[in-house]
Amino acid sequence: MEGTPDTVAYLYLGLAVVAIIGFGFIGSIVVRFRNLQQDLRVIEQLRED
Repeated sequence: MEGTPDTVAYLYLGLAVVAIIGFGFIGSIVVRFRNLQQDLRVIEQLRED
């Protein structure tokens, strides 16, 4: 009778994929927030003119 297969490598791979997706999502939010701030500055400048 065989023992339980060693799937630790798949666990690490899955965790790495989830971490990459998470960091990508956070990076996307940061970029969107910066773009929103820039858009608001442009709108304020246009409002002043």
